Amino acid sequence: MGWLNNVWLRLQSLGFFIFAGVVVVGLVLLYVPLVQQQRALQQELRRLEQELARQEAVERQHRIEIEALKTDREFVERTARDKLNLARPNETIFRFEPPTNTPAPKQTSP
Repeated sequence: MGWLNNVWLRLQSLGFFIFAGVVVVGLVLLYVPLVQQQRALQQELRRLEQELARQEAVERQHRIEIEALKTDREFVERTARDKLNLARPNETIFRFEPPTNTPAPKQTSP
């Protein structure tokens, strides 16, 4: 009967290890999607932080322009000329269009 007890103890030990293995595999399968979701959220956070930094730079530039529009008459005039196409009275403005990328006609020699 001693060998039967020995076999029974080994089966109990084996059953415990199988149960522990199933629990570990279950936990791994439970947490893998959470880890993937965390990685995706971290990437989204980095993207949003970059977008925030870009928007803050745009805001700083706009604040500088607003302050210049309030205090610098030359900046106001330059802005009116460049963005609004305004000119002083009796002033003529020449605007040149950028060249088009059409091929030049071939010239034949006489």
